[in-house]
Formats: sequence, C-alpha cells, structure tokens
Amino acid sequence: MGRARKFLCALLAAALLTGCAPGGGETTGPKSTEPVRHGLEERLADYAQLGQSPDDNYRTWYEIFVGSFCDADGDGIGDLQGAISKLDYLQELGVNGIWLMPIHPSTTYHKYNVDDYYAIDPSYGTMEDFDALMEACRERDIHVILDLVVNHSGYENPWFQEAADYLKALPDDQTPDPAACPYVEYYHFRKEGQSMTGAYRRLAGTDYYYEAQFDPNMPDLNWDSQAMRQSVAEVMAFWLDKGVAGFRVDAAKEFYTGNISGNVEVLSWLQDTAESLKSDVYMVAEVWESNYAIIQEYYESGFTSIFNYPYGNGAGNTAGVLLRTVNGRGNANVVGKWATAVATTDAAYAQANPDYIDAAFLTNHDVLRISNSVGGDPARIKLAGALNLFMGGSAFIYYGEEIGMNMGTTVDDPSKRAPMCWSGGWVEGMTNIPPGCTLPSGYPLGGVEEQRADEYSVLNYYREAIAIRNALPMIARGDNTVESALDQGCVSALRKDWNGQECIILTNVQEEAARVDLSAYDQWDLVASLTVDEGMVTMEGQTLTMPPFAIAILIPHS
Repeated sequence: MGRARKFLCALLAAALLTGCAPGGGETTGPKSTEPVRHGLEERLADYAQLGQSPDDNYRTWYEIFVGSFCDADGDGIGDLQGAISKLDYLQELGVNGIWLMPIHPSTTYHKYNVDDYYAIDPSYGTMEDFDALMEACRERDIHVILDLVVNHSGYENPWFQEAADYLKALPDDQTPDPAACPYVEYYHFRKEGQSMTGAYRRLAGTDYYYEAQFDPNMPDLNWDSQAMRQSVAEVMAFWLDKGVAGFRVDAAKEFYTGNISGNVEVLSWLQDTAESLKSDVYMVAEVWESNYAIIQEYYESGFTSIFNYPYGNGAGNTAGVLLRTVNGRGNANVVGKWATAVATTDAAYAQANPDYIDAAFLTNHDVLRISNSVGGDPARIKLAGALNLFMGGSAFIYYGEEIGMNMGTTVDDPSKRAPMCWSGGWVEGMTNIPPGCTLPSGYPLGGVEEQRADEYSVLNYYREAIAIRNALPMIARGDNTVESALDQGCVSALRKDWNGQECIILTNVQEEAARVDLSAYDQWDLVASLTVDEGMVTMEGQTLTMPPFAIAILIPHS
C-alpha cells in the first residue's frame, strides 16, 4: 500500500476528515468514525501531509489579466510587481500554475494586438520585473505560461509596419518581393480585384488590402509563410529560455478560418516546435467550439491541451455541460448525466490523442463570470468550482472566480476584466477600472479580505477543493468512467483510475439531501467531502447522507 493510501486510511481512522459518522455495529460498507468537523485550517493541514502532487503538467492554473489584478506602483494599472506581491495568496489558494494574459507592448488595454513579441508593456513593468516574477514563481513551484497571440499581430508591430512601408513605396507595376522585404509574406496582402475571402481592410496610402478577421488593428498572420513560422519559433524560444513552462495559444481555430485541417496542421507544428525547444513544455489552445466532436478532431493534432468549451461558459455565453448541470434545479434528466458526459468526452479526446491533458474551465476573459451565470447563488458558485476542479486534467480558474466576483449589467469585454476585488472597500493594490468597464453596484460576497475570515466563504471552499485535488493525484490524472451502481437520480458517481490508484467522486447535484446505499462498497473508505455550507456528509451504517450540492470521495482500503 503506497504512502498516500496509508496516510489517507490513517486520517480516516483518526477521524481527521470531514463527513464521517459512526457505523452500525457489524454492518458492511465504508469505514466511518465519530462525526467531527474540524476547522478549515486543520482540514487543509490534514491534506498537506499527503505531500505534493507529481511534478508534471497536470496543474491548477490561475488566469491573470495583469492590468486588473494588482497595482504595485500606485498608477492604477496592475503590473508584474503587483502579481509578485500576490504570489503568497495564490500559493495559499493552492494553485501551482499561472496563465498571464498578454504582457507585451500594445495599443489596447486588452493587449491582444501585440506590437513587440520580445518586450514587456511599460504599463506592466520591465523585463527585470518579469525575471523577478519568474524567480519568485520558481521558489514556489508555480509554473507560468504566456499568451501566444500568433493568429494575428498588432498593426504597429515592426513586422507589419515594415511590410506596409514597403508596399507604400512599391511602384504600381511591380509585385511584392519577399526577397526585398521578408515581412510582406507574413500577412495576407491583396490588391483590389484579387481573390479575397473574409475580412479585408484597406492599407492606407496603397491599393492593397490586408486580412484582419477580428479588428483592423489585428492583421492576420500568413501561416503559409515558412519565414513567418520561423519567427514564431524564435519568439517561443526566447520566452522558454526565460523560464516559462509553455503557452496558451490564442484563436487557434482562426489560423485558417473555416478550415479545420489547416488549423490542426498549425497546432501540430506549434506542438512539435515547442517540444523541440523544451521537452516538457505545456501547450493549451483556445478552440472556441461547443461540440466536443470538433474538439476531438483538433486533438488529432497531438496538441497537449485544448480548452474544454463544451463544458465551460461558451460562445455567446451559451451554457456548457457543467453550467447546465449546476443550474439543473434537481432535474435528473439534466444533472444525472454529469458523470456520463465527463466519461464520454474523456474517452473521445483520449482516442484522438492518448497523451492529452484536459483543460477544464468555468469562465475566462471572454465570457460571463460564473456568479452572473448562476444568479449570484453562492452554493452554485461553489459547486461549479468543485466540478471544474474535479473533472480531470488541468483545471483553470479565472482571477476573481475563487471569490465569486460578479459583473455589472453591461456584457462587454472590459466588464469581464474588472479590477480584482481584494476587499469590499478600497485597499492598497486595487486597480482602476478599465476603459469601458461597468462595475456591479456591489460585491455581495465581499472580497478576499472579508472571505478569508469566513470559513464557509467561496474562497475557503476553493482552498479546500484544491487541497483535495492536490492530495489525490488520480482526480486530475485518472481515466474517467461512470460508477453505474452509484450513479442514480441526482447523485453523480464518477470513477477515476490512475497508476493503480482509484477514487469515486459522488456529487449530489440538487437542492435536497440525498442518501446513497454503500452496502456493496465495504472495501471503500470515505476520505473527503465538501459541502456548500456548515452541513456535513455523514455515514450511518451502510447509508451515506449528502446535504444539497455536497461531494463525497471514496477510495479503496487495503
């Protein structure tokens, strides 16, 4: 019996974990002990004794929009030094990975139009600040991935500006020559009357047009250019040499808009190129599709991770499987399919890429915050967070999600990237409101400062859920199957198997208590539970009682 298994059984025997109740004499079923609910810090300490999760790319990632996260120099704009100042908070939360949204010079607040792939935006700090962030993260075993925005560049990027200057000076009777200006083939330039598909914009001062699917300030890169690909490889090499763990690839379904096979080829090239530079690189792509069969097709590229949009809040803020489950209101036809859905997509993705790592997420900078999607209900905010963390693979948390931050009534990108709420009142480090952002009238759940002091806050629920995820490595790494004998009505039973370790995650996805007969599971122990309030998961004889929205985790004993 391994060290983790031994310790978990010892915890059970000592009644150190929540959700335990006395058994009934000589009955069978999971072992149980006296009903004791320790305080949060004691429970977290119990999990900490299990040691760290394996040092691999199955991590709990925290997405940061630097400009709205934490301001260290008092100018109202978040910066890299501000991020450094909050690393202890992130370590306390339990995350071990950070995704930094674009940090490069840019003419927009969101910075998805990159004007220099080799520099730091001055409003965020300097390259020395970035190096200091990387060193501070290394000390805490926190990996960092950067946004790699290579579907398009910024209009002011030297690549585009040199190409534009060349075309402006080119005589009308001459055709562009990459030998004279290599950057002219980095983009899709066409003269009026030539074949053009998609969104083309006029290049001022010329008869040329350039493709820009998203915005005139974001000219699309030409992935048919081998020279452009080499430049992208050099950008990746530069940041990998700086110590980043990998990249989040932006807009991966738009490299060749409407052409899945072309996009798959680019992803395959990006993966192979990154691995040639760093063997254990972590790559995750944005493929904004709600159909898991399309995501499966993209996994044929061999790409490590692709965001699981069929589960998260998706295109047009359409609710994915996870959100529909949480909002199912006890409808067994909706919520009772959770384990089956997770197991089905896991098998499909693994068939396309046996080495894939799922990239589960609830929300990100493009969609509604989870609080707005569940009507601000703290119980559903918590349950959604746990389901996301326990799906498997890498789990992504959008900054502020762990405190149930909400948006104002305006549904726009700036409002989705509002200042991190460190407190219900102003405290040092809080940033200004981004241009165009509409804040809610208030934050009813409070900020980090207030929630730290409340054992039953969303923040402390996240801390415990992440601690459980880190303590049981099969949660992130295990193959998902349905435990059919327990998967009944509104109780979902998801089984995970990894490296000889197993667990069953039982989730009561309804507003009423549920009872589960565990008489056939006398070789399994109840080792962890989560509840959305002060209620407890309890065992009496062979019956497990789960409060509304509760989670219970079983593992086999020796």
